[in-house]
Amino acid sequence: MTRVALVTGCGKRDGMGQGIAHRLAAAGYAVLVSDREKAGVLNTRQERAGVPQRHRWGGLDELVAEIRAAGGTAEAALGDIAEPDDAQRLVDTAVESFGRLDVLVNNAAAPQGPDRADIESVPLEVWDRLIRVNLTGTYLMCRAAVPVMRGQRYGRIVSISSMAGLSAAPFSTAYSASKAGVIGLTRSLAMDVAAWGITVNAICPGLVGTSRAILDPDPALDVDETLTARGRRIPVGRVGLPADVAAAVAYLAGEDAGYVTAQTLVLDGGGFSAFPLPRPEGADHG
Repeated sequence: MTRVALVTGCGKRDGMGQGIAHRLAAAGYAVLVSDREKAGVLNTRQERAGVPQRHRWGGLDELVAEIRAAGGTAEAALGDIAEPDDAQRLVDTAVESFGRLDVLVNNAAAPQGPDRADIESVPLEVWDRLIRVNLTGTYLMCRAAVPVMRGQRYGRIVSISSMAGLSAAPFSTAYSASKAGVIGLTRSLAMDVAAWGITVNAICPGLVGTSRAILDPDPALDVDETLTARGRRIPVGRVGLPADVAAAVAYLAGEDAGYVTAQTLVLDGGGFSAFPLPRPEGADHG
């Protein structure tokens, strides 16, 4: 039997969603990849500075083509997870395309921009958008998927939260609140569905080197050097990669994780250190 996975937020070339989809497809899952827009929703930096040429691609269609070229099975669907009808349609599409739904990966999140400010400068509509996409969208996807998984007596739900949902982050009230809510939803839902063979877990990535890692809109900013410099403050010596998140998702989505539920996996390379970190002589972590 081929397991089936639905992964949201897969539109960007450098995003975690495409990395997760590739990893699950390589492991033998049939994958439905989705996003609100074919190539993902731009954040404020991308709107002002543009999208680097290396990150330009055909979005979901190209992702599906890549997975198929590698011998995997994939389909694509557009949908806004914050809309109840769209969330239900994405789940229905997975079942119609592949006959079942075994894994739901809630990766989609609202783009950064005007939410990253002092609370006095965050408009109510911006707060509402972050909560609606990041938290309500995750809830809607889970609500649509659970009946299918209960009917199968099997399921894996993995939601991408953030270290901002666990630790203090300045100028991040809306984002932090939404991601903390995902953790609470995860823990509670896990209690409701465990008896049906469904596990529910969350992953809290730290700094991951995607387009959402950099908020500075300056088009002259050297993004690679900025990420390398930040990585030197992390014990493992680098920022995270979509592949790191994908590996964690693959474990929690797998058969061997059946006794793991209601958990929050921190994935931050040891976190940022305010102190000099010991390194082997001659080591180059940049």
